[in-house]
Amino acid sequence: MYEATKTALDVGYRHIDEAWIYGNEEEVGRALTEKFAEGKIKREDVFVTSKLWNCFHRPELVREGLMESMDKLQLDYLDLYLMHFPVSFIPGCSEATHSDMVEEVPLADTWARMEALVDEGLIKNIGVSNFEIEHIKTL
Repeated sequence: MYEATKTALDVGYRHIDEAWIYGNEEEVGRALTEKFAEGKIKREDVFVTSKLWNCFHRPELVREGLMESMDKLQLDYLDLYLMHFPVSFIPGCSEATHSDMVEEVPLADTWARMEALVDEGLIKNIGVSNFEIEHIKTL
């Protein structure tokens, strides 16, 4: 992923689509940092998206999920941060394999915390991924 990201940037890619669950943010972050240091592209030339994973939906964990991604990506802000899925897992659960690993966290509570991170300047834009109309209406 490290080499692929460097090559992509070299040939003109300017949108990086990431997510905590992809497990490759460190490699992508290292490539971005190197390319920015070379001076051929600037941070503001690349639109970086990442996604809040389901185990960070509790409002008190949203910032933690974001900061984990930003630290791995070695960035001071994200251009777009998406709520990856409209479902919440218990904290520390990366994949829910049983119903007791899923919990009810109101989507609006998670969204409100994401809005606060925009106000802090850590995120430029927020949105959703893998949502159906009913989830968006709820939100």
